[in-house]
Amino acid sequence: MRALLVNLSRRPEVRYLVVGGMNTAFSYGLFTVALLILHAASVPGDYAIAITFSWLVSNLTSFVLQRRFVFSATARPVREFVRFTSVTFASFLANLALSWVSAEILGFHGAGEKLVSQLVVTMFLVVITYVLHKTFSFRDRAVEPVGMVAVDESDDDAEGRGDPAR
Repeated sequence: MRALLVNLSRRPEVRYLVVGGMNTAFSYGLFTVALLILHAASVPGDYAIAITFSWLVSNLTSFVLQRRFVFSATARPVREFVRFTSVTFASFLANLALSWVSAEILGFHGAGEKLVSQLVVTMFLVVITYVLHKTFSFRDRAVEPVGMVAVDESDDDAEGRGDPAR
């Protein structure tokens, strides 16, 4: 069992689920508290304010945890933070848009409906942000993407295939 857990912990997808799951639970908890307070006070746009609050608080936490424990990044942290935040900001905007659709178009006006809607939206966005973080935020420029093959033109020249005089 221990060997299985060790092998699983080596996979970035599993680490992302664990670390991302903890941060998502933290963020969703912040969203829930903020939404319930704002909804009880009848604040218009309660879900948008709650989403913004939870994103602002959890973005830095998520970056630090994912950089360290999921992607084991070694590039410049400031550059990675900018790329990371561009991905999470796009996810934040998509979250706002999808939450607006559920509240204004689908008519989910109750606090419980908004909480369930946010949970569904979050699950959808987790998959997309993982792919974007892996391929953009924390990509290692020294490692070529899977399926890419480096071509060394000097080998062609050595065999005479790249020599136009031949």
